[in-house]
Amino acid sequence: MIKLSAIFIAFFRVGAFTLGGGYAMFSVLRHELIDKRGWVSEEEFTQELAMATSLPGAMVINFSLFCGAKLRGRLGAFAAFLGTVLPSFLMILVAAAFLFPYFKHPSVAAFLRGAAAVVAGLLGYTALKLCKPMISRVSHAVAALIAVGIALIPDVNPIFALILVSAAVYLLSIKKRVKIAADSAGINTINGNGKSINKINGGDN
Repeated sequence: MIKLSAIFIAFFRVGAFTLGGGYAMFSVLRHELIDKRGWVSEEEFTQELAMATSLPGAMVINFSLFCGAKLRGRLGAFAAFLGTVLPSFLMILVAAAFLFPYFKHPSVAAFLRGAAAVVAGLLGYTALKLCKPMISRVSHAVAALIAVGIALIPDVNPIFALILVSAAVYLLSIKKRVKIAADSAGINTINGNGKSINKINGGDN
């Protein structure tokens, strides 16, 4: 059984040493949870990421709650949540109290510009890593391209891409499952002459 302290430390490390937040943290989370500790599989990670992205609120917090709950139930969810938010909370307190006057210093400004470039690189790495497990079919690739196209439209909130494309993929999957269930159950269908054909018995009604 995974210790609560181990869950807290893992998410604390991610929260403390990842710049950029949001999707930039998921590359580090993936390394920490899959590559280093083996707590979750690639499929489980992508499923929890999809759920965290689909719900309101901060994605990383949603993800930490889902992952922590999977590892150790409610206490695991709390440990992961606390480990995720505590570093940011402490750093913001320190920055507000001592560091704001130094943000305009040339050296600090140069560091922040470099950090922004690193965040862009982490976002690209995360996107590449998520492509393989999440886009495993042609239909998924088409859905991803449509979502990108919607997101690129000026003055359109990207949330519409998430809602519309997710709903379309869901409806198509429901239709496909219904068709498969109907075929396997031998539900009557209508042939070209308007006659009902029973697929199990193979006879005309």
